[in-house]
Amino acid sequence: MNWFRKLIVVSTVFCLIPLWTGAAEREYHVNIPRLPQPPQIDGIKENPLWKKAATLDSFTQYEPKEGAAPSEKTLVYMGYAQKNLYIAVRAFDSNPQAIRSCLTKRDEVHGDDQITFYFDTFRDRKKAFTFQVNPCGVQTDGVYKEMKRRRRGGGFQKIDKSWDTYFTTDARVDEKGYFVEMAIPFKSLRFPNRKTQLWGLQIKREIPRKNEEIYWYPRSRDVNGFLVQSGTLEISGDIEKGRNVEVLPVVTGRKERSKSFNPQAGVNLKYGVTSDMTLDFAYNPDFSQVEADMPQIDVNQRYDLYYPEKRPFFLEGKDIFDTPVELVYTRTIVNPQYGFKLTGKTGKYSIGVLSAYDETPPEINFSSQEDEPLAPSSRALVNVFRMKRDLFKESYVGFILTDKEAGANWGGLSENYNRVAGIDGHFKFNKYYRFTFQIMGSQSQKRNQKSGFIPAMNFKFNRNSRHWRLSAEYKSLPDAFEASTGFIRRRDIQSLSTRVSYAFLPQNKYIVDIRPSFEYKRIYNFDNTLTDEEFQVGGFISGWRGTFIYGGFTSRLERYEGIDFHKNSFRAHINSEPLSWLSGNISFSFGDGIYYSDNPYLGYKTSLGFRLTLKPLANLRAFYKFQNNRFFKEMGGEKVYDVNILSQRINFQFSRTLSLRLITDYNDYYKKLYNSILLSYVYNPGTVFYLGIDDNQIQDETGMYRIEGRYYFIKFSYWWRI
Repeated sequence: MNWFRKLIVVSTVFCLIPLWTGAAEREYHVNIPRLPQPPQIDGIKENPLWKKAATLDSFTQYEPKEGAAPSEKTLVYMGYAQKNLYIAVRAFDSNPQAIRSCLTKRDEVHGDDQITFYFDTFRDRKKAFTFQVNPCGVQTDGVYKEMKRRRRGGGFQKIDKSWDTYFTTDARVDEKGYFVEMAIPFKSLRFPNRKTQLWGLQIKREIPRKNEEIYWYPRSRDVNGFLVQSGTLEISGDIEKGRNVEVLPVVTGRKERSKSFNPQAGVNLKYGVTSDMTLDFAYNPDFSQVEADMPQIDVNQRYDLYYPEKRPFFLEGKDIFDTPVELVYTRTIVNPQYGFKLTGKTGKYSIGVLSAYDETPPEINFSSQEDEPLAPSSRALVNVFRMKRDLFKESYVGFILTDKEAGANWGGLSENYNRVAGIDGHFKFNKYYRFTFQIMGSQSQKRNQKSGFIPAMNFKFNRNSRHWRLSAEYKSLPDAFEASTGFIRRRDIQSLSTRVSYAFLPQNKYIVDIRPSFEYKRIYNFDNTLTDEEFQVGGFISGWRGTFIYGGFTSRLERYEGIDFHKNSFRAHINSEPLSWLSGNISFSFGDGIYYSDNPYLGYKTSLGFRLTLKPLANLRAFYKFQNNRFFKEMGGEKVYDVNILSQRINFQFSRTLSLRLITDYNDYYKKLYNSILLSYVYNPGTVFYLGIDDNQIQDETGMYRIEGRYYFIKFSYWWRI
């Protein structure tokens, strides 16, 4: 009868699992009440309205010790009115003088104490709108993407902070800790067009000096995914939905030395067709770069460098266009005269449509061989259609179509084209496993040359659990595969890469985790010639005050210009935030390197870099970055080149809206010096006033610097929301 008893026990356990799950869901489900009147957002706790709000006080530690009780108590109050979601946070702190808090620019509060709210408004466990506030009331907003991953310090960050919206905040530090108030307009969010809203909700509090992260819904390393570890927020009353109309007129002006002032006007329109679908239109849009790209070393580089998108028009719904192989890289749309975009989600379907007319488009190339470039007067019409359908809780399948038509003028746009179509998908299964695929094909024409249909594909599998991380990826990209609207660093490859790592978890105040890893990669071209083979052994340690240490040894075969080069190299990286006013990192590498030329050879290469952020005052931030690359014909031999780049960013914040910024970039290889001064008034992400000077200088033969270009510019825009 032992088997019968075992059957009874197992059956009982399986019967209780839904009860336990239901209890957990009820514990982390909040039905927020409608407040009798909107609270004043002033950062003062004495408002009696918060007593009528829902209170959340159950938080659990994730770092340094998963599952432990927080060292400090946190209370969150939530309520709503028809137009806004209202939030207040009492963050208790036993040592208020040690709270890290700076008055700085929007979206730049990294390293401070802060509160973060994740709203998965469609409950698809794929993306969430994020809102962060530090104890000075400085705002950060963005979109969290479950499929995207970027390494920062000892943890993974997948928040795209380039997305901006309007919400109001205020905060105060007092003898108990700090208090935060927020009002988020429902028009600033996208959510299903139904009466009762049921959103995924996660709340995080960071206490950097203790290396502590706590979450409202307990977070576990033994779950492959973040948004699946969320509670639920319910709004059962009427709220403002859709029909959101925004008008953003923009006036810019630029004056070059010895030339007259050149003003230009444009307009951006946004229409909320419904609460979950948005139409954007821009005519003569201002795509000027207020924030300069961080300089990168481009000497002796085999492949193109990548620069992130910063232009507001392209950022709305950007995540919808993302695919495993990046087929939509909007910086390939260089100088659009106009553009429109429809993005959103209806039911289980996410839809994105983008069209832009580019007056200075880059080349269409469907072969690595160089040919005659298009005429400088060419124009291009870029169109993108994207659709994704949700499957289950964390999976989807999608379709994408991109089309770039280029010609000398509007009537001749069909002379040259590039068209890409593809399907992709992501599947989560058996708790730990994920599988991603993309199958696509391109067809191109340039003058009298025309390619056939060129297929390409990408497959990736990974398993993430508390201790083990395993991944394998296969990629096939023929030489003739062209994606003119995307970013593909390398073609003519059939690659297989694998990675395995294991985590040791001391989880104490000094060391949180230790993770050794091994990687292997093998690449063939389409002539079945082995072009790359790489072994990498490495590991990292994360712990005390955001300290992250990585080291790795790589042995690699790389084939270039028909020659096989065997290279060994070592690289290391150290990142830390030891003090409230000091954070930084150091990275270095050394080993064999290839000099890429018509007559390549194997030499010796070193690199050194550091980043340093200083906060001597609460409203003063200085950032420095130094990069050095050296190449020698052999170790200890003749130096071939020595590149040094020094970058400086100094920001003085007069208030949350007014700031003064200085940028200095120096490249000693090209003997170029760039300076920029910018006075900014940013009332909200759309209502801004900028006044600045850009100065480019170059060193001549005598060693003196002469002005290569000096520009005075002004920008004003005003955000109307109707």
